[in-house]
Amino acid sequence: MGWLSGLLLEVWEGLEADRGLESVIRLAVERVTGLGRRIVLGLGSGRTSAAFIKSLATAAGARIIEAVVPTSMQAEAAASENGFRIGSLYNYGGVDIYVDSFDQCSLSGDLVKGIGGALAREKLLMRLAGSVLLIGTEEKLAEKLSSPIPLEVLPYAAPALPRLLRDRGWSVRPKTGEGKAGPVITDNGNVLMLVEVGVVEDPPFIERELKMTPGVIEAGVFPNRGYKVIVGMRDGTIREIT
Repeated sequence: MGWLSGLLLEVWEGLEADRGLESVIRLAVERVTGLGRRIVLGLGSGRTSAAFIKSLATAAGARIIEAVVPTSMQAEAAASENGFRIGSLYNYGGVDIYVDSFDQCSLSGDLVKGIGGALAREKLLMRLAGSVLLIGTEEKLAEKLSSPIPLEVLPYAAPALPRLLRDRGWSVRPKTGEGKAGPVITDNGNVLMLVEVGVVEDPPFIERELKMTPGVIEAGVFPNRGYKVIVGMRDGTIREIT
């Protein structure tokens, strides 16, 4: 394949991905606006969540949302910039609906999430939500989970974690950020690390084993607990996993 053909293929694939993202965000906005008014919305972190909250503001403004409870400084900024009132767990005991994206989703709806560093807050809000809606595009869909799993780790424990997980045959490394020396630090002040466990045959078991490791605060394995997952396909159609 020549360089021009390769460039055209990349452009075409990008357009297809955009079509899937637009479709899934549009449906997510429809689901949220269909709930009525005075909604307390939990908002995940990342580019897809930021695109969703911007589209929600365009479609309905802030009038139907009583408050947005964000999972990170990035999510808080995205909601605030689009005119939404910011809430917290001090003034809301939970959220009516939580909307977020994912890093990988299996065909059974199990997820890897949190590579941006907000996994502990995301998992907490998902448990406190009346319903959970997770959105993503086709390239993040896999038969089984296999991508690196984010871990939020106490700084004191970070140097010891490779040794603690080595006996399981799992390798772990700090997550690094472009233009930043050293590991990524979460909004909670902890170290973000990535663990390779291979193909995940039993997500609840992997979640439990990782969280039982001393020093691990939260693991980015999210077994399907009745979440609604909608995936935007390259042709613009939607695949729903429940």
